[in-house]
Amino acid sequence: MLLGGVVSGRVKLGVYLPAYLTFVTPFVAATAIRYGHGGDPLHWGIALAAVVILFLFINFARFIQNTFVESLRLRMTLAQRNRDLAERNREVELANLAKSRFLAAASHDLRQPLHALNLFAAQLRDQTDPTERARLVARIDAAIDSMNELFNALLDISKLDAGVLVPDISEFPVGHLLSRIETTFAATAREKGLRLRVMQSRAWVRTDAILLERILLNLVSNAIRYTSHGGIIVGCRRRGDSVRIEVWDSGIGLAEDHHRNIFAEFYQVGAATPGQRAGMGLGLSIVDGLCRLLDHPIDLTSRPGEGSRFAVSVPWASARQPPVESAVTFDTIANPTQDKLIVVIDDDALVLDGMRGLLQGWGCRVVTAGSDDAALAGLAAHQGYPNLVISDYFLANGRTGVDVIERLRSAFAAPIPAFLISGDTTTERMRDANACGLPLLHKPVNPMALRSMVNQLLRAVR
Repeated sequence: MLLGGVVSGRVKLGVYLPAYLTFVTPFVAATAIRYGHGGDPLHWGIALAAVVILFLFINFARFIQNTFVESLRLRMTLAQRNRDLAERNREVELANLAKSRFLAAASHDLRQPLHALNLFAAQLRDQTDPTERARLVARIDAAIDSMNELFNALLDISKLDAGVLVPDISEFPVGHLLSRIETTFAATAREKGLRLRVMQSRAWVRTDAILLERILLNLVSNAIRYTSHGGIIVGCRRRGDSVRIEVWDSGIGLAEDHHRNIFAEFYQVGAATPGQRAGMGLGLSIVDGLCRLLDHPIDLTSRPGEGSRFAVSVPWASARQPPVESAVTFDTIANPTQDKLIVVIDDDALVLDGMRGLLQGWGCRVVTAGSDDAALAGLAAHQGYPNLVISDYFLANGRTGVDVIERLRSAFAAPIPAFLISGDTTTERMRDANACGLPLLHKPVNPMALRSMVNQLLRAVR
């Protein structure tokens, strides 16, 4: 009967050792004490056997408890992993949906100016009136600007996603940046009948000047686009160890439920003001990404019909004496492209023809080629040393612009300045170009951006 009770308790209570001990110990202890007072070896043996059985079954119960605990732990781990897997699957589905919406919105916004461009080009083909032709050319330029704006915004987002943007942190007076913002948007605000007030400041900040300027350009551009009357105020104020740069507008404002989504890609609340081209819903997404990259908190306060206020907090820096600017010499303002020999390599004949005409218009001597062998043959005919190489990333026969540039540098045994142009905006191309130390421009390349890159590289070797 005692053995049956001990075994039964081990089966039922063994998963929790304290409960098993509470159940078994009184049985065995009473039995051992009772037979231990028997006064003869037989009873002593029975008492000893009871104690031994107790310890044996305690070990068995401990084993059962450990097995149960391990089984329970594995079940809980499996359940947690199933929940994690379900969450990741949900994230993947949301990412796929977001990607589909992104591509659909990008396709729509790209088709709009492209459709207008086709219509204007068709009208221009049969138009003989000089005034009307000039108007159509202006509209074509506007459509091209719209497409370039979309491509540049998509490129900015790709760079942020790829992680190839590395902030160049420096200390500088924020007043210089505010002056450039005022110069950039004064005419646009005046055309819409808006008042643009930029409050000057002597504060210094510590951040990336170019990226901070891009943030403010997007914020002020957005404010002008969605403001029909009143004005925009840009200013900054000291807050502890930071400087808050604020952009106020008297535009349409935002309801509370839009505040979180407004920084999403292609998210648009309402139409732009009459006479103003609608935005693409990418500006604030770029602002949010740049603020995250720079670790600059951004704050939004807005109410429908009462305008909005965006505030970016930037680390404050102690003011310093600005460096004395050196006198401007003729050499610094001279055209660095004049009479320079530039090699352009692309496997598209139309691109080569367009690049040749553009560069020759800037005063350059140009060698165009579809491969490195053709480029070397063209240079031999010119009997010259190339000052710059411009190459498409992907060329014929599996060759890349990186390969071609290395071949030309090896042939002339010199680090010839060079940069790449590509229509591929994937993160891999950006990382490859960064790893090779070659600047990368993305098609379609704005002529001003192209000339800026050419001038920059030619001046660097003067």
